[in-house]
Amino acid sequence: MSRPSGTTAGPEDCGELARRLRGRVQTMLTYADQAADPRPLVGLLDEVTDLLGADSPLALLVEYTVEELRSRTRSVVESARVWDDLHVRADSSLDRRDTTLMSIKALHARYVRLSGDPVDRDAAVQSYEVEWRRRLAILGARAHRTSTAYANLATALRERGTSDDLSRACVIARQEIALRLAVWGPEHSFTWIPQIILAQCLLKAAERAVPRQADAAEPANPEASALGPDNAPGPAGAAQAGTAADSVGGGARGDGPGGYPRVTRDDLARTGAALVAEARSLAEAVVAARQERFGPSSGATLRAQLVRAHALLLAEEPAAAVAEIRYVLATNRRIGANLDPGWPELLLARALLAAGLASGDGSLDDAVRQARAAVEARLGRYPAGTERVAEAERFEREARRLASQAPRPPATAEAEAAPGAETPADGVAQVTDQADYGDDHSLGAGGGG
Repeated sequence: MSRPSGTTAGPEDCGELARRLRGRVQTMLTYADQAADPRPLVGLLDEVTDLLGADSPLALLVEYTVEELRSRTRSVVESARVWDDLHVRADSSLDRRDTTLMSIKALHARYVRLSGDPVDRDAAVQSYEVEWRRRLAILGARAHRTSTAYANLATALRERGTSDDLSRACVIARQEIALRLAVWGPEHSFTWIPQIILAQCLLKAAERAVPRQADAAEPANPEASALGPDNAPGPAGAAQAGTAADSVGGGARGDGPGGYPRVTRDDLARTGAALVAEARSLAEAVVAARQERFGPSSGATLRAQLVRAHALLLAEEPAAAVAEIRYVLATNRRIGANLDPGWPELLLARALLAAGLASGDGSLDDAVRQARAAVEARLGRYPAGTERVAEAERFEREARRLASQAPRPPATAEAEAAPGAETPADGVAQVTDQADYGDDHSLGAGGGG
């Protein structure tokens, strides 16, 4: 809309400009999210800020989207500072029911969690708990945003990782699976998210070598110890949700805010093999569903495949895990998916180490290389000294120690007779794997997957 130079817009003009801006914002937000590119929004943010103010609801919505896209590739330290500032401004400017405020609070909590030290993990759990309860009071348990906040809480609990945290995270994931099956159905992609979260929780519980026993006052579910892949709720099995949660009651095992299915299963009392079997079944079901819905090279599919590879590793199938992870890394190299930096490399290093220790082949050297790649990838994203970096550094040291101590296969008689020969007696040339997928540290379009 044009107007004479030097004049100011009246209320009607400002209202019309604001309406046009809102229309442009909705269009550009959709485009920017699909393209994972914040640049088209920067100029639009300036326009909205000039007309409506930096702390107006529309300006904060655009700024939220810009910073969310930028946070996918920049350092966690920088993102944490940005979200801390944006959270303070939004909290003082927006109505408590505003969905932009809810989104900003969620991202603020995420980057507190990713900052990585114990104090940050405690703060993240508290933030997610408060936000989930706030949304529950405003929107109810069946609302999409409440479900998202509850699943975020499960993830934060899993990462903090005490026994009580893991137990509650499993309960939350099972409650969300049952609730989303009831509200959205088994074919909705929103239902698949807590299934992957549950699989991750079960795998972490399985890695705790000694599961705790069920309390004497609450005997373990007799079906739980024998739980196998056929019992796991998956995208194609809505009727199986009853094995994870039954009669509607309170929160975790009946405690806390109401409206959630009651969970009777005590996952931490189960055997590691049972936990791995269910996690594998869940991951396989989600991989199949996402491949069909989104394609084999989508970021969502690749992330689910990493969970399946983790299950394969814990099921003592390291060769299958290696093949799956190499595929994921090769695909990520091509498309730049939203993968957690360093996690694929670390998982690959673990699988290669397990395979190498079992066979004594060159996988040990490759495991050390991938462990180093995992450290570098995490240092490129997370602050030094945080748990994610420390985890990769600890594994690299352990991989080097085990590789140096492992016995190497003896040379064959033919090789001894012909030093330097590169072809073994069977006539098949041995080609060392030079793919070096672990050096690809592209963060792609996403962050925090």
